Amino acid sequence: MRPYLFIDAGGTLVFPNSAMLSEILREHAYSVAGERLDRAVAGTVYDYDEGLASGRRQWNPHSFFEQLLERAGIQAKHVKAIAARLEALNAQRSLWSTTYPWVRETLSWLATHGYRMSIISNADGRVAQEFARLGLAAHFEAIFDSHVVGYSKPDARIFQHAMSELGLQPEDCIYVGDMYYVDVLGANRAGMAGLQVDRFGLYGKWPGMRIPTVAALPDLLSDGLNWQDESLFPLRGEA
Repeated sequence: MRPYLFIDAGGTLVFPNSAMLSEILREHAYSVAGERLDRAVAGTVYDYDEGLASGRRQWNPHSFFEQLLERAGIQAKHVKAIAARLEALNAQRSLWSTTYPWVRETLSWLATHGYRMSIISNADGRVAQEFARLGLAAHFEAIFDSHVVGYSKPDARIFQHAMSELGLQPEDCIYVGDMYYVDVLGANRAGMAGLQVDRFGLYGKWPGMRIPTVAALPDLLSDGLNWQDESLFPLRGEA
């Protein structure tokens, strides 16, 4: 039996458009390479997870760009102005608009090998549009966008809604996402296995099971992953 795969969108399958971000930064006399921006994005997510772990911070997407710019080495005096520009641009056209060849190859492999898949994403209602534009939508049975569903991860109800719509039980499923206290916590709250994506190895000392990118899924699944393994439930019972 194959597990049903629920997968996160941003940070897992689609990523900030580093070319567009670099262009905006060049307008302010900053030159930041794509790799550095990717690491800044991952570091910002990790900072939020650390804050969520300690109760010092709640997830706030509106301050995401400020945190990202600070991580990327932008001087504090320029952060707010550039972040406001990015916020405005993101409102017009989602900046989470890039994917990679290894994402496409992985999704094709999973589909070819009979894995059923859907998306569960905290987003602003544009996930289906972006996935259609990128040519990714055909791989998925459904896209559950928090803006449309009305619940956001880590609220278990968005996972329960998705399972109900598809006639699934928690033990049938694995959720794959990049945020520990949003993705893994939400999945575990719903009784579902949670597998974390940790592209730059920032969570090495945290409990749980993780992979660097979704490109590792084919090998992991081919090796006979037990999706009821306790390491996939590190936050079971967390309120």
